[in-house]
Amino acid sequence: MTRPLVAFYGDDFTGSTENLAQFCRHGFRGRLFFSTAAPETIFDMATELDVVGLAGTARGLTPSAITAEVEPALAVIESIAPRLMQFKICSTFDSSPTVGSIGHVMELARRRWPGCALPVMPATPDFGRYTAFSHLFTRYQGEICRLDQHPGMAHHPSTPMNEADLRRHLASQTTIASAAVTLLDYRQAGGGWETLWSAVESERFVVLDVTNQSELQHAAELILRLAEHRPTLAVAAQGLADAVGRSLTRDTVERHPLPTTYQGVARLLVLSGSCSPQTRMQLAHFESQGGCVLPLKPEEAMRDAPGVARRLSRQVMAMFSEGRDVAVATTRSDTDVIAELSTERLATVVGEVFARLARELREAGNLHRAVFAGGDTSSQALRQLGADALELVAFDEAQGGHLCRLVATDSPVDGLEVVLKGGQIGGEELLVRVKRGTAYPNT
Repeated sequence: MTRPLVAFYGDDFTGSTENLAQFCRHGFRGRLFFSTAAPETIFDMATELDVVGLAGTARGLTPSAITAEVEPALAVIESIAPRLMQFKICSTFDSSPTVGSIGHVMELARRRWPGCALPVMPATPDFGRYTAFSHLFTRYQGEICRLDQHPGMAHHPSTPMNEADLRRHLASQTTIASAAVTLLDYRQAGGGWETLWSAVESERFVVLDVTNQSELQHAAELILRLAEHRPTLAVAAQGLADAVGRSLTRDTVERHPLPTTYQGVARLLVLSGSCSPQTRMQLAHFESQGGCVLPLKPEEAMRDAPGVARRLSRQVMAMFSEGRDVAVATTRSDTDVIAELSTERLATVVGEVFARLARELREAGNLHRAVFAGGDTSSQALRQLGADALELVAFDEAQGGHLCRLVATDSPVDGLEVVLKGGQIGGEELLVRVKRGTAYPNT
């Protein structure tokens, strides 16, 4: 294959990995690149790939920083010339006019491809994310609620969600007019195509409703059809990747889906910059099973990231020598969240500590598998770790997570196994399961 089917930019590393994994689960060949600084390397590899992913950090950036980050990625995607382009967003639509502005990225796309189609589809029903009449809903503690009523998202420290209608939410981020393809449009003779095409012709972005897998598949096929007629940048979460992968491999005989099992390791390192209640629960279970959780105070990292990393490295190696698994975490309770610190700066310095720590342990031969938790800090850590890209190794059906392998030419981190965990991913046992492998019977 000389032309990839899909190329995407992801606004954080954990979500980018999940997006790539959805394609790979259907047998696609893909790789996730960490930087666009050497585009010729990406172009050379792209000829052998079905899916090219570019992992980014836009979710935690200001609009001016987003421009510097995203424009080179869009240029790479344009040169690859895939059948479909995607701006991979979080299914909780993390964004605001000042941080992680999705609307600003859409305007950058319109600047590069005047009149390009901008279908918006964050819904991922398998993950408990639904869109109805352009409102985004989520599953929370067994109930379905609007996203602006979800405790974690309504009070998010950097991008609080105060409007569930995505058209109104984006209106504060872009001057591009909005439109919608609703559940009622799907019932019409054309299945919503006429509504979608009319909106695209009038240069509006279009929010597509999805409440179940059948509607997800239908909406994805509308987007694929749209991409046959004009440049299309789908602003979508990983649900689109799953549906596109399913659609494009429906009649494929030779497929090589991801394995669903992997072995355990002798010791595990967890690096958590996540502030989500779900991650805190997982850290508590990890600790209850014998793991040691070391605190990382962000204000100390801001003062001396290299020094903090050296101190933590000594502590982790001592715990490893005692046969204990170790987590380093910035947040164990609400009181640990420092709202007044710059999100971008905080993620950068915490990411630097994590990268230095992981690299030192790897060089010492003490690290074979690590979990990076938290989208913004994980993104920064992997950028600074020195890896070029990652490949998928296995999919854990029980936890919805993926084991990956780093690709790093002439670097000790080459081959390091990593799990990138978003805040809402996995059950209580996820961290213990990553250590013990998928044969662990109690998950």
